[in-house]
Amino acid sequence: MGVVEYFDQQVETASRDKLARLQSKKLDAMLKKVFASNPFYQNKFKTAGIALSDVRSVEDLHQLPFTVKKEFEKDQEEHPTFGSNLTEPLENYVQYHQTSGTTGKPLKFLDTQESWRWRGKVACHILKGAGVRKGDRILFPFNFGPYTAFWIMYEGAYQLGNLIIPTGGWNTLQRLQCIIDNQATVIPTTPSHALRLIDTANENNIDIANSSVRILMLSGEPGALVPGIREKLERLWNAKCFDYIGLTEVGTWGFQCTEELDGVHIIESEFIAEVVNPETELPVQEGEIGELVLTNLGRSCMPAIRYRSGDLVKVKKGICPCGRTFRVLHSGVLGRKDEMLIIRGVNVFPNVLANIVESHIQPGDDYQIEVFKEAGIDEVAIKLETKEKGKGGVIQRTIQDEIKSKLNLRMEVKIVPAGSLPKFDFKAKRFVDRRKDKNT
Repeated sequence: MGVVEYFDQQVETASRDKLARLQSKKLDAMLKKVFASNPFYQNKFKTAGIALSDVRSVEDLHQLPFTVKKEFEKDQEEHPTFGSNLTEPLENYVQYHQTSGTTGKPLKFLDTQESWRWRGKVACHILKGAGVRKGDRILFPFNFGPYTAFWIMYEGAYQLGNLIIPTGGWNTLQRLQCIIDNQATVIPTTPSHALRLIDTANENNIDIANSSVRILMLSGEPGALVPGIREKLERLWNAKCFDYIGLTEVGTWGFQCTEELDGVHIIESEFIAEVVNPETELPVQEGEIGELVLTNLGRSCMPAIRYRSGDLVKVKKGICPCGRTFRVLHSGVLGRKDEMLIIRGVNVFPNVLANIVESHIQPGDDYQIEVFKEAGIDEVAIKLETKEKGKGGVIQRTIQDEIKSKLNLRMEVKIVPAGSLPKFDFKAKRFVDRRKDKNT
């Protein structure tokens, strides 16, 4: 094992009993504020017949009702502009962010100075987990929008005391030159954007593989937890890749460490995580697949309590080689509950298919996984653009054969003309569900 970078070693390596006591203390403090002045949860708990005295520790958490995204959406529709999930007077809030709105109207989220510092603290755990150390220079190669992920990473880098290099308003070539000129060592980005940077570097004879960059912090799409994507990015950049995972509604709750590349730590000092059966809503046994339910402990101003993430996960047994006692989820998020497909009786997650495709394509190639209905039955087709002239048929058959071998399914892989798939400079949309289209 190499040298492990901790943000708070005492907390990150605490016994399970100490972690539970810490969680219970923070939960109690949060609930006192929420019961006192948060209209959304006051009404929710009153309807469920729950009093503050009913929840004294983590062991009592199950008595509280679940929260789902649709409740937040309905609340903001009925109580514009920001909903009623506000524990403090509106003038106390200093940061505005929102969800991407890919599945509906964007949700708005506000932070106070206190909760924003907490978000940065969470990012400190993530950066240290990836091995970021004093002296690293962190360059952000994109324009900042209203989404939380990279703003939180920016705040974390600030709290750690690292040099931060913003490049908003510049084009890709200017950003690449800035990486070289300022010897940046850490690049937060999405996998798609990391590949876009490589394409531009190659077009302009910039040798990124021999630059000072040693860490890519990936978010927004499956990346470092997908072996094919991780191998490709690490080879092209000559840098280590790490995923950090979160939800705008809850916060950035998980990270990869330097010693466990096939899993994600839950930041259990700041989140209470439950894994439940999506149908029965009862806890699953360790090692079984279930839905991740999260309670954040540092955002009493606009909390998410027992929030059903829709993410399917599986807890690994034992303690990570890095020494952290925070639980590890095998392969991070296995898939979305609402994205799991049943194709001819076989359960299929889009990210499993993405991993197979990624392992066989080259930089500059592109693909999209499309699910549709045919004669009332769910089917999947993979559309593939490749720059390998004359080799499309070989790649096509190789992908089909591996899908058949791993999933026992024969699946269509279509070679499509160059430029026919939509292009994304930042966050790619690889999975398209057309089952509700009128023409399918």
